[in-house]
Amino acid sequence: MAVCIIKKGEEIRVFRYRRLGNSMPKEVRKFYSKEKERLERRIHMIERRDRMLIKDRSSEIAVVEEVFDKPTLVTLHYIMRSGDLRRLNGVVSTGKEARIYWGEKEDGSSVAVKIYLTVTAGFKKRLSYIAGDPRFGSVRHGSKNIVMLWAQKEYRNLLTAYQAGVPVPKPHAIKRNILVMDFIGKDGISAPLLGEAEVKESDYRRLVSLIEKLYKDANLVHADLSEYNVFKYGKRLFLFDFGSAVDVRHPLSREFLIRDITNVNRFFGKRGLKVYALEDILKRVMGS
Repeated sequence: MAVCIIKKGEEIRVFRYRRLGNSMPKEVRKFYSKEKERLERRIHMIERRDRMLIKDRSSEIAVVEEVFDKPTLVTLHYIMRSGDLRRLNGVVSTGKEARIYWGEKEDGSSVAVKIYLTVTAGFKKRLSYIAGDPRFGSVRHGSKNIVMLWAQKEYRNLLTAYQAGVPVPKPHAIKRNILVMDFIGKDGISAPLLGEAEVKESDYRRLVSLIEKLYKDANLVHADLSEYNVFKYGKRLFLFDFGSAVDVRHPLSREFLIRDITNVNRFFGKRGLKVYALEDILKRVMGS
């Protein structure tokens, strides 16, 4: 004899029935059927969750292996020992060519740690930004060599711009494929991009002035300027992502400058602000 106790609200009902045959009461069969369905749903949810966790974990491991290969870990350890970095926190932004992490120095100040991916093929498309720059000699073959040179190039461009008084993240250290620079933001949250912020006519005038200052005082053209490579932090604008920036003597510098100005005019024009004519800005920046 088997016993089943079913509680419905305040009512408790006890059913006695034989284990074999069709003697199981209808309410008991209904109860077990519902319980079976509930259990099957729960098992399905658990299995689905576990599959998702395995997938997420696999993706996480793939990212870690892609970014933190053995040479990169050795480089990171070297930078930490040199005093330019004490702690590496979470990721701030990701891209096809690099990932940005929030780090801290020994004095507790925040830094941005840019780790260029050594396995990406995207850098091969950037050769035109290096080969024509008189500051750099011949480029060694191999994607890793291009990545290392690109990192060095961005560090040098940032340093040149910073020393010329252009508002950019101050660079602190460069080693192989890792660049350490000022963190523009607070508590690990980066400042909003220009494209994410409210903009005024004064922002437009300021950005045009920065293009001019970069050209005249730092002898550089950003070459990849848009609303996605400018931080708006309070009332200030900061230019960043200087890997593409070229010396004004680069044979394509004027073409790159025109593209930068066009991007800036397009963005502010879409926001309903009046912009200067391209030729007027070129004359102002290049002085001719």
